[in-house]
Amino acid sequence: MEVSPRVSVLIPMHNAEPFIVATLNSVLLEKDVPIEVVVINDKSTDQSLAQVLTICDKRMRVIEGPGVGISACMNAGLVAAKGDIIMRCDADDQYPVARIKEQVAWLDANPEYAAVCGGFSTMDTVGRLVTQLSTGDMVEEITGELNSGKTRTHLCSFAIRRNAIYSLGGFRPYFVTAEDIDFQLRLGDIAKVMYLPHSYYFYRLHDASVTHTQGSNKREFFETTARQFQQQRKTTGQDDLERGCPPAPPDVQSDKPGTAAQQIQGILTGAAWREHAAGNKLKAVGLSCRALMQSPYNIGLWRNLLILLVKPVRKNM
Repeated sequence: MEVSPRVSVLIPMHNAEPFIVATLNSVLLEKDVPIEVVVINDKSTDQSLAQVLTICDKRMRVIEGPGVGISACMNAGLVAAKGDIIMRCDADDQYPVARIKEQVAWLDANPEYAAVCGGFSTMDTVGRLVTQLSTGDMVEEITGELNSGKTRTHLCSFAIRRNAIYSLGGFRPYFVTAEDIDFQLRLGDIAKVMYLPHSYYFYRLHDASVTHTQGSNKREFFETTARQFQQQRKTTGQDDLERGCPPAPPDVQSDKPGTAAQQIQGILTGAAWREHAAGNKLKAVGLSCRALMQSPYNIGLWRNLLILLVKPVRKNM
């Protein structure tokens, strides 16, 4: 007898050929919770779909996406989903072992919460850990944080009850990017959200990602707009998108996106200084060296390493 899925993991996919098999394998490791994996093939033009079809697992199915943006793609997945808990995994990222089981158990034990989330870690193109992002080391409700327009973690670290998602009406197609931020903030408007200090997601840094193919002016516009909309809803009960008069997005990409290597350098350098401030000089130097390996001829990175080597660590009183 076929068991109905408790969890639907939605995977929006557009040209993720190098990564999709590893992504699916990481999710399908879950054996204790009945799951379904819904791959939304959003008009891929590479061999992504062929790669997906090499995996024989009855818990996985493929649907066709509309090809008009990430929000519409996710909404197609929501229509197809059968589970009472919804999770998302982007087609180039991965889940850690036991993540699904842990979050389902937490929601079962805390029925007053509509969602639970956690931290996330970054990995490089070949799946090597870069670092765990600093998203908080305490268990705490973050509903108020979301109500104030702040987000601390990735939407793909969330497990969300189906009824809360449908109460929101899914994702808003106006957001061609930052749809995840808009969704988190709106979720906080209608439901209680808990944060657990565990790394529940592996985010891959690579040059073909949206972050590195889309100009920062467009990303920053939609991120800023999502937070402005939150403040409008808090003040007046509606935002400009709900009123039918949203601001026009920028017409052109006015800048060249940075590379994944540059992003990794920045992440490692920031982590090095956090370790130094915490009194962990050896860890700080090690992280700085890893940043330098991304770009050995970068004078600024050599200077940063030198400062870390000679700067004394503050002693805790």
